[in-house]
Amino acid sequence: MKKYLFYGSILISVFLLINILSILISDFSRLTTYGFGYLTGKIIMLLIFLTLSFIVRKHKTVA
Repeated sequence: MKKYLFYGSILISVFLLINILSILISDFSRLTTYGFGYLTGKIIMLLIFLTLSFIVRKHKTVA
């Protein structure tokens, strides 16, 4: 279950990162206040999914 959660959160993080980068590259000059709120929400979701993938990753044990 942890493996599916890890790969799912990584996949969602990649899609969010691509979406954020496309907004920053092509549409940044046209953003309104609502657009900045949308972008901020996307960044927060990216941070949540990156944190989730960091928490559930496989830890290496030191022998």
